[in-house]
Amino acid sequence: MKNFILTSTILASFCFFLACSSSNNNGESSWTPPLPGTIIDSLSEQVTDDTLNNFIATIKIVADSNSATGVYEIETEFGPNLAINKFSLPKGMTNGTPKLKKTNEKYTYIVGFMLPEDTTFYDYYQVSFDKQTTKMQYIKSYYFAEDAK
Repeated sequence: MKNFILTSTILASFCFFLACSSSNNNGESSWTPPLPGTIIDSLSEQVTDDTLNNFIATIKIVADSNSATGVYEIETEFGPNLAINKFSLPKGMTNGTPKLKKTNEKYTYIVGFMLPEDTTFYDYYQVSFDKQTTKMQYIKSYYFAEDAK
């Protein structure tokens, strides 16, 4: 992949990691949602189709005021074009971490999630864009049963 640039906000990721990894004295998770505006993950890639301009394609997962319920914003930029949408983590998920992954297709990314103490990346939502369109869609569904107490 030519000129593929992986970017991340280390401080935001570190704070999010600390918030997700804390536990109370009962051994139960005391997950605290990230503050609105926190960048959870981001990726960037040089646009090679347009030699006239020096554009960059960027995608970010950003926490908003509904992140406590599993709703996050996706922000994409393709040169001067900006698109913002929201996606929801699967029902019943209480402490998953949204992540981004680049696909082999040009300007196409997968939004997924990882569970605590699991290294598996679960594909969930696809984002692709070019000069004229931005496409965002769910590609898989998951369900997490609520804990019966």
